[in-house]
Amino acid sequence: MIESSSIKNASREMVARQNAHEQLSLCICTFNRHKSLALTLESLTRQSYARNHEYELLIVDNNCSDDTAQVVESYAGRLPLRHIVEPKIGLSHARNRAISEFSGDVLLFTDDDVTLEPNWLAAYAGALSHYPEADIFGGRSLAAFQDKRPKWLLDCNLALLSGVLVNFDCGEDVRPFATAEPGPVGASFGVRRRLIHKVGGFRVDLGRVGLIPGRAEETDFFERSAKLGAQRIYVGTALCWHRVESRRLTFSALYRHGLEKGRAHALMDPTVQERGLAEVASFAVRGLGQLVKGRGDRARQCIINAGMIIGLRNTRKQRAVSDNRS
Repeated sequence: MIESSSIKNASREMVARQNAHEQLSLCICTFNRHKSLALTLESLTRQSYARNHEYELLIVDNNCSDDTAQVVESYAGRLPLRHIVEPKIGLSHARNRAISEFSGDVLLFTDDDVTLEPNWLAAYAGALSHYPEADIFGGRSLAAFQDKRPKWLLDCNLALLSGVLVNFDCGEDVRPFATAEPGPVGASFGVRRRLIHKVGGFRVDLGRVGLIPGRAEETDFFERSAKLGAQRIYVGTALCWHRVESRRLTFSALYRHGLEKGRAHALMDPTVQERGLAEVASFAVRGLGQLVKGRGDRARQCIINAGMIIGLRNTRKQRAVSDNRS
């Protein structure tokens, strides 16, 4: 009698053989960051996967007004790219355009401000082959400071600051995500076509719009996927470096990050409990206390938290006014 685990392994091996030649499509959405995009594309020219495999590269130009078109054209002979212009401004619009255009079995996403390690594509291909039943894959992202690392930043993995830094480090393993484990992050993830057919695209009322730093469009996508039972795989061997400029870490930028995070919470869950202004004051006091203790990173988390409360409150008020008018 064959044990159930043996049957499961045999089934996995059979599906893996069927998926061995899955075609990969990679999407980079970009908006007016042609110099940064060039660095990302340069890292793609060093991908080991491309030596023996073909893949599709979609550059979704979100109606850029800088030299993006010229940068893309300069890589036309070195990368298997397609230059697509999406006139509707917004990261979700750009990602949805990629969904409507890609030809592969799997759609990978990365950003125009990352540097990909040479085995990045190969690591994803290996994970896809090893976990044929899974539909969502997320890689490892580490902060790459363009100036000196701030002296106040003692812990890149603090829950809220890691989102600003796009620092997502769960080690170098390749394994299923734990049920309550967050991730993946927008800088490095992939989905199988069959899941997109079930879930649909990204919500256009969430996410970055031009220079406005919106949030949570991929979080919403992953939450809808989880409700359908989609399995997530962490690919710690797929490493990218997210370029962090000092202007992202100013007090005003962090507060704005919190505002947008709060707005996203309110849009994703209209029933979320509203928090009072007294709690905003409490975070301000705690933030000052953390500065005195020499924990500038925790103080900045307090700024983000205060912004989240204000953003949530403002969004709920705007919705209430809109509902009353209708």
